[in-house]
Amino acid sequence: MDLQWLAPAFEAEGPLASVTLDISRADASGEHEVELRWREVRRSLEEQGAPEDVLDVLAERATAPSGRADTGSGSGRTVVAGAGGVVLDLVLPSAPAQSEGLWGALPHLLPAVRAASGATRYLLVATDRNGADLTVAVGSGVTAARPEGGDAVVGASSDVEESRSAGADDDVVHKVPVGGLGEHTQERRVEDTWEKDAAAVASEVDELVNRHKPHVVVLTGDDTAVSLVKERLGGSAAPIAEVVQGGGRADGIRSDAFAQTLGEVLAGVQERLLRETTESFAQARGQDADAADGLEAVVTMLQRGQVQDVLLRDDPSSTWTLWVGPQALELASTRTELVEMGVEEPVEVRADAALVRAAVGGAAGLVLVPGAGPDETDELELADGVGALLRWSDGGTPSSGAPTMTGDSERLREVGA
Repeated sequence: MDLQWLAPAFEAEGPLASVTLDISRADASGEHEVELRWREVRRSLEEQGAPEDVLDVLAERATAPSGRADTGSGSGRTVVAGAGGVVLDLVLPSAPAQSEGLWGALPHLLPAVRAASGATRYLLVATDRNGADLTVAVGSGVTAARPEGGDAVVGASSDVEESRSAGADDDVVHKVPVGGLGEHTQERRVEDTWEKDAAAVASEVDELVNRHKPHVVVLTGDDTAVSLVKERLGGSAAPIAEVVQGGGRADGIRSDAFAQTLGEVLAGVQERLLRETTESFAQARGQDADAADGLEAVVTMLQRGQVQDVLLRDDPSSTWTLWVGPQALELASTRTELVEMGVEEPVEVRADAALVRAAVGGAAGLVLVPGAGPDETDELELADGVGALLRWSDGGTPSSGAPTMTGDSERLREVGA
């Protein structure tokens, strides 16, 4: 997951108050329930030392309706504010597991990252024998509220990034019985038109895939038209194309049923992407190449700018901490290490907050790995719940046997520490 949409929060001067609030308003009592949840979060922030003026700004923004109708999963909001006002305002597509507030040197944005992990860029191709409607969009995404009003899916200019129609310019699209040799000629002209349409649509799809880099191309509509388009897709689009029944261009299409099916497809794409990333990590770790395992090793690689993707076990209850300086890549497991790096006043913060900031500052991605819940299994067995895929490695890159932060003295002795 690209994290650059979080950059404004890390560029702001701290300390900062970070609030993630369940703002679901499913019934008449919803407004009152939001207010009660906010009072509890405010009380916690007051105890942590957050000033009244910051809390007053948060009260107005964090409790505001999302502007979208709540689904069965509700909605949430993550707002970050400091002495200079609100620096980040995010609307979450579902209610967070819990409402919480944190006052500290760095913003606490993992709840928003968790919600955004379901964002999938897709190209929807609704086609028939007259052409196709093509839409590049981002599904299941967190949205960032804009100061001028409205909001936009993070990592995108809007929910719908581009929409266009495509198809060959020819009026002969239907087979009509005419009898004799004329009928065969007419059928051939119609089939030629279908093929020209399909080729034109496929060309547009290839161009949009190369420009927008969607995770999946969803083909739906008339079966014959879908088949013809699919056969003509180029090298970038063909491997990520999926045929999904139930959609199309015609009036009367059951859009609600298709939307549910599309959501299931996008969830499957996210599972595939996660699987591909974890398999790449497991393979690299097994070969002691281009992977780091354990908090200390990952911190070292972040300091050196080697990290392509941070893998972080999704554990909201984690109590790990790190020390940080003013710059994103100034992080370490001890205060002494940062002082030796020239940081005058290191600050101790949540480890996940420091890792997210370092990933943003190092232009690295972040992958949340399941495994913290009672019904989840950490198949990767990440040491300290943290790993990384690297852009490159050299003699200074820690091997998979490097010490971790677990305090396991027996393991430390085994590697000669």
